Amino acid sequence: MFHTLRITPSISRQMNRPLNKLTTLFSRALSPQTTPFLRYTLLTPSQNSSFLASHEFSSIVTLFTSLPKSRQFVQSTSFSAFSDFPYLLRSCVGVSVVDSAKCLHGYLIKCGCLSWFDVNISLIETYLKFSENVDARQLFDEMPVRSRNYFDGVVSVFGSGGLFNEVLSIFGEMVEFGFTPCYDSICKVIMACGELRWLEKGRWVHKYIVECGLNRNVVICNKLISMYIKMGRLDLAHCTFDAIEKKDVVSWNSLITKYAQIGDWAVALNIYLTMKKDGDVAHDSITLLGVVVACSQLGDLNLGRSIHGLCVRAGLFSDFRLGTAILDMYAKCGKIECAELLFDDEVFEKSLVSWNSLIVGYVKSCLYYKAINCFKRLCTGANLSPDSVTLANVIPAYSSLGSSDGVRSIHGLIIKKGIDMKADVVLGTALIDAYGKCSNIVGVERLFNDIKVANTAIWNVMFTAYSLNNSADKGMLLFVQMVQSQISLDSITAVLLLQMSGQLGSLTVGKMAHGYCFIKGFYAHLKVENALLDMYMRCKSVEDSEKLFQLINVKNVVTWNVMLSGYVKIDSCLNTMKLFSQMLLESSNRPDSVTLISLIRASTVLVGGYRADVCHAFVSKLGFDSEIAVTNSLMDAYAKNGFIEKASSLFVHMGRVKDQWSWNIMMAGYGMNGQTEKAFELLNQMCRDGYEPDSITFTCLLSGCAHSGMVDKGCEYFDLMVNKYNIQPDLEHWTCIIDMFGRAGRLDEAYKLLTSNPCDDLSKVVPSDSHAIWGAFMDACRTYKNTELGELAGRKLLLLSPQNNGYPILLSNLYASTMRWDDAMKTRKVFSDGSLVKEPAVSGVNT
Repeated sequence: MFHTLRITPSISRQMNRPLNKLTTLFSRALSPQTTPFLRYTLLTPSQNSSFLASHEFSSIVTLFTSLPKSRQFVQSTSFSAFSDFPYLLRSCVGVSVVDSAKCLHGYLIKCGCLSWFDVNISLIETYLKFSENVDARQLFDEMPVRSRNYFDGVVSVFGSGGLFNEVLSIFGEMVEFGFTPCYDSICKVIMACGELRWLEKGRWVHKYIVECGLNRNVVICNKLISMYIKMGRLDLAHCTFDAIEKKDVVSWNSLITKYAQIGDWAVALNIYLTMKKDGDVAHDSITLLGVVVACSQLGDLNLGRSIHGLCVRAGLFSDFRLGTAILDMYAKCGKIECAELLFDDEVFEKSLVSWNSLIVGYVKSCLYYKAINCFKRLCTGANLSPDSVTLANVIPAYSSLGSSDGVRSIHGLIIKKGIDMKADVVLGTALIDAYGKCSNIVGVERLFNDIKVANTAIWNVMFTAYSLNNSADKGMLLFVQMVQSQISLDSITAVLLLQMSGQLGSLTVGKMAHGYCFIKGFYAHLKVENALLDMYMRCKSVEDSEKLFQLINVKNVVTWNVMLSGYVKIDSCLNTMKLFSQMLLESSNRPDSVTLISLIRASTVLVGGYRADVCHAFVSKLGFDSEIAVTNSLMDAYAKNGFIEKASSLFVHMGRVKDQWSWNIMMAGYGMNGQTEKAFELLNQMCRDGYEPDSITFTCLLSGCAHSGMVDKGCEYFDLMVNKYNIQPDLEHWTCIIDMFGRAGRLDEAYKLLTSNPCDDLSKVVPSDSHAIWGAFMDACRTYKNTELGELAGRKLLLLSPQNNGYPILLSNLYASTMRWDDAMKTRKVFSDGSLVKEPAVSGVNT
């Protein structure tokens, strides 16, 4: 390959340097009287490190070029010193001089020493380290004589260099020559098959190993298991595992870890239990790590606790990965107090991962204030800096508390750290979702426009934000933009599309969305079918929902829940109870918290609040009394039916495990039961506990003020909502304000608000085209027998909705209350000509 010595200009410039010391060194090394041990000592890089450190390797090359180059010289000088060339070649690599290695290569050709195995293999290794892969392979191909040791050495260096195709090619030649590879070569070949994901070649190597009887080596079998796992053939890995007569801990760990990684937690635990039952192999930290992860995902707290104890007894708790996994297991299994004790233990090594796990545990346990305090401790006293994972985990704590200021502070920290949310989709998604939950739709849109990327998750969270804030119309426009931008859709997009269609209440739009999902192939997804059921129920197309429900062959608990809650929303509570009975009799699906919420609402409507205690007992029997959403539903049922003491008892029993809905429901309950002062006290307690009132909170407070006649207090809270919490008043707020003035008899002030001219401050403008607001005002006019303003309200309502049959009835009742019977009869005659038809009412009797 190199038949002449090639000296580059850079080397030539250095040839005049003093060589006395180096010449003396190598002359002694090449002397026939020098023993092999002394020659090794003289030629090792440690002896000429001063030359190498100052890049004097060219002087070594110059020395060798000055030596005789005949074969006779080599033989007469006992030139076994050339076997020490590997040290020189390694020195080449140390100073990154490929030309020097090629010079030595040329010298070896002239001296006829290139056929020596050790020298040849070292030269190949040197070329590989310089990424001269073609030269390395050519050097192997030109080797005239080959032995088993030579093949093993070449396979080893090519494998270490990551040239896996070459490894398999050379191994094939080795087999053709009839040489049996050593243990290291077999391991390198197996690794090459795994890295290349070459199943056919891997099975051929496996067959060869069996034929050579090497399959009795447990280490080689472990390598085969790892190879099949990398190829995604867990079945073949399991077969190989089963064929091992005497398994070691690595064998068991390979399968346990892989099954845990792919989410097959139950199989991972079964393998561990089998390992424990056999009793031949002692587990290590890797074994227990996979088992703890499986326990956390399956919620197997008992086994997780036993693993914790085992770690302490075996002295494995010093492994911080294992300790963090145990902490995460306690958090995911709902034992956050155990996670806290473990975290505060002095022995526990706190890392950023463990801080993140604790924050996630607090959020999942709805202990949002603790999650925020933990985050603050991390930032101030842990000598650690929060990363994007930390921030993504703490953002839901602020949004669940409705704290817009908290979300904005995290947003500011993200900007300060210079985190690019276009690259970190998870963090950007979490922040958009948080702004949406805080009803800051302007912030959502601005952030989305800033980080807009072609990522489906970002667009999906925007649809979620619009859906949460009753802006389905904006969501549909954004969906059109998404399609036009050719962003790929997934099944979650389809679900959100159907959800927004249902919110619009348009059956035409819903059917169009149904057709689009069918064309895109999402119809086979059960979650999409469930969304279709919900959409048709929201559009009040019960017949379509029931037909689709019957067509779904494999139903899950969500399928039943959609139908149950759909019946409740359309006040078909009897159908809810019938379907629930059918679910218990025909379905293998166990009721969950959503099922029970629908059941509580339906049974309360049918048989009254005095039966809410029966539902409460049923909830406790099924073990859902610790579920926040279920407890909220029970509180709502008790409060709406006058059992405010029982609702209050439930609220107190919840302790600090509450969410925003818990506070809002209790405030609404106090308001509707004439205990508005307690609602005010509850607001103060809510703020002290770290929660921030939202739009619904103020709706509950204003409604309570309206029912209690506290006009001044209501105005005070309205100003607080607008000026302190920056909440834009919506239709419900204005309806409460008009109702509050109307109930207090201050009709002139209410009418003035309704007819005020638009101004720049939208918070001071009442929506004058709202049926609900004018209807509340007209009802107040009837109560105080103000026919003048009542007639104005009636005319306005008839203009807004001429076909609505309820408003003429209100006007007729107003005339009747003031003894204007003729006007009342004239208004009633509207129904006699058939232009309007009164919808029949429904009554019920408790039995």
